Amino acid sequence: MPTIKRDYEKIKCNSICPCGSNMKYKNCCLKKINDKSQQTYEMIHESKRIGKAKKIVAAAIQHDIDHPIILPDDNLCVPGNSDSNIIIP
Repeated sequence: MPTIKRDYEKIKCNSICPCGSNMKYKNCCLKKINDKSQQTYEMIHESKRIGKAKKIVAAAIQHDIDHPIILPDDNLCVPGNSDSNIIIP
């Protein structure tokens, strides 16, 4: 199997940052990269959480459509008997 070489030199944590700040790489650009990857992870996690919540809400709405709750109306009574307090559901 042939050896694969990089086209660039690997940057070590304790080497000088290539951006020219004369700081160590771990205290300069590596933190920026880690912050961006953390933000990306949080955005992906948040979108998955929102997707799950949407599925739960859609299932609840579909359940309400399939199984409606019929509440009695006080104005509906047994026909022909106006004295009755029997409510038709």
